[in-house]
Amino acid sequence: MKRFFVACAAVLAVSASLHADVTVKQTITMSGGAAAMAGGMPMPTLTMRIKGLKARTDIDVMGQTMTTIVDLAAKQMYVLNSADKTAKLVDLSAPAAGAPAAAAAAMPKIEGKFESTGKSQTIDGLTCDEYAFAMTVALGETMGGRGAQMPPEAMEMMKDVKMVMNGSIWMTKTGPGVAEYIAFQKAAADSPMASAIASSMGGSNGMDKVMTAVAKAQGMAYLTEIDMTMEGSGQMVEMMKQMGAMKMTNKVTDVSTAAIADDLFKLPAGYTVSK
Repeated sequence: MKRFFVACAAVLAVSASLHADVTVKQTITMSGGAAAMAGGMPMPTLTMRIKGLKARTDIDVMGQTMTTIVDLAAKQMYVLNSADKTAKLVDLSAPAAGAPAAAAAAMPKIEGKFESTGKSQTIDGLTCDEYAFAMTVALGETMGGRGAQMPPEAMEMMKDVKMVMNGSIWMTKTGPGVAEYIAFQKAAADSPMASAIASSMGGSNGMDKVMTAVAKAQGMAYLTEIDMTMEGSGQMVEMMKQMGAMKMTNKVTDVSTAAIADDLFKLPAGYTVSK
């Protein structure tokens, strides 16, 4: 599942900028079953920092920080783990053909949709256009690919389990830093970034297509509202259904165009790098 989180972090890192320095702060809230599972723990906060063709995303959750640093010019991405000071290096140049089947098996199959609805609304004084978002993650297929690492009972419980996400992403094309944000999106979409990340994780599982669609939307995701449900059979699915519907909201709380130090886009000293 670690590979899946790396891919999700990459999706977040795609949204950035080209000329001016831009810092975008976001809050993430959960309600329903997801909030009950969290047990009152603080929800994640997300900060994106953009400088030229470089982007840094910091996700703070449960006292730990997961950092992604993307450099489109150098064609590389670092995913940092502050807990053990390790960094995964992903080559963003053209992906190699024939990714190992074993690595592909470790990634869940993803089916996604991202398309304009034609609707708009004003949020915090900004005109935002709505995009319908849908994603289905086949969790059971992931566990099946790791059969040697799981007890048979656990495999049986997860064999047909899917996480289904549906909702709206409201994107704006106006406001401080938005033009630069959109420019980076275009640069990322025109690069082999999404396919290279997919290749490094064992080949396309559908996540790269979602990443490219979001990057080409030409806007800043200002408000995201996603309903999450579990489908399938077994005790886990029934337990989640009893806890009620889950909803995740991700909202921009601040956008700044103040200058950002170059050092924030470099690999910190003391980190061990793996590929």
